[in-house]
Amino acid sequence: MFLATLVVASCAPTPSEPQPIVPVTRLVGTWQGRDTATVGDVPSETGRFRIRWETSNETAPGAGTFKLTLRSAISGRTIGIVADHKGVGTGTAEFDDGPRTYDFLVESAHVDWKFTVEETTGEFGKTSRLPFPATR
Repeated sequence: MFLATLVVASCAPTPSEPQPIVPVTRLVGTWQGRDTATVGDVPSETGRFRIRWETSNETAPGAGTFKLTLRSAISGRTIGIVADHKGVGTGTAEFDDGPRTYDFLVESAHVDWKFTVEETTGEFGKTSRLPFPATR
């Protein structure tokens, strides 16, 4: 009996090493325009975003303004300022809030604007499917 137990125990699979949780992203959307606008109604499961923005085509040198605000789509409450920039430029911001529906308020004059929102989640694995280089 002891020998049978020993043989069965030695045949049991060894536990695998736990895999790390790595960031995985999904594209939420890309918006572009000129002047002031409210865009979005973005439902989020995590509230973790990477937002890349860009301004271009400043019509009056030194007069271009761009302010991008992340808000609660339900109450309109400001969650955070993504960008507050003068002139032509680019940038990246990351936010970690919580699950909810968001929108974005763009306040702009004398520049074209564009921004892309990606939501970051986590899953078990060895590498991220969509790695991001940190840029600013």
